[in-house]
Order: sequence, then structure tokens, then C-alpha cells
Amino acid sequence: MRDHLRQGWAPAAISDVSEDDSEVYTVGIRETAAPGSWSLSFMECHDPGDPQEIKLGMDTYCLVADPGQATHYGGVQECELDRGRLRLVLSGEAAVSLGLPAAISFALDLTPQQVDLLSQGLARVLTSGRVDTVPQLLSV
Repeated sequence: MRDHLRQGWAPAAISDVSEDDSEVYTVGIRETAAPGSWSLSFMECHDPGDPQEIKLGMDTYCLVADPGQATHYGGVQECELDRGRLRLVLSGEAAVSLGLPAAISFALDLTPQQVDLLSQGLARVLTSGRVDTVPQLLSV
């Protein structure tokens, strides 16, 4: 079985970052730029005041892990980024939903500009939506 299809697996290193601000702001990390590569997208809260989204708990940021488009709203408890490493701690529920370990650390093989893009994107996304879903530790 290919590594990125195993439950509870994430790559050790990230070599690509991208953002999309067309409909809903998204910043994403990928193992490589190759099609089908493992990725994790962080999507900004789209409409925090929508009553149905509030009822469903969708009134906060969203995480999407690929391949497979596993999705979870909120769930990042800690996020630390420096020039060489990204560390995330997910809630147990988020880890199970996304098929990831609860504690993940990625080596970053990125340019300084890509690290800046990731830093700004994570700050924007992880502070969108409900206040109770903002990570307890957010150092980006």
C-alpha cells in the first residue's frame, strides 16, 4: 500500500505551498508538486453567521486532507511554524476524521517566500470562524 493511503500517516517533509483566494481563501501544503501528492488544505471560514452552518459546526475554518478529501471543521489545537518546521497538534476527533496522527511535525523544504506565504495564510485561516476553535498555541 502506498504510504499516503495509510490511516494515521503524514509525510515527514513538505516541499510545496500554495494559496487560492478566488472563492474561499485556502492555503495548502503538499508533500511534492506532483499530481496526486499528499496535501493538507486550510480553508478560511466562509460565512460564520449562517444559521445552518452554525447548527452543523461548520462555522469555522476547515481542513481537507488528500488524497481522499477527508474533511474536518476546526480541530487544530496547536500550530507552530518556523523557517524549518511546521508542527501541528490536532484534536482526537480531527485526527481520526482526517486520517492523520494527532501530533504532526513537517520538515519544510521551502523558500523564504513560501514560508512567509504559509505563515500569513495559517494566521488568516486559523483565526477565522468561532473563537473557541482558534488554536491554544498559534505561533506563525
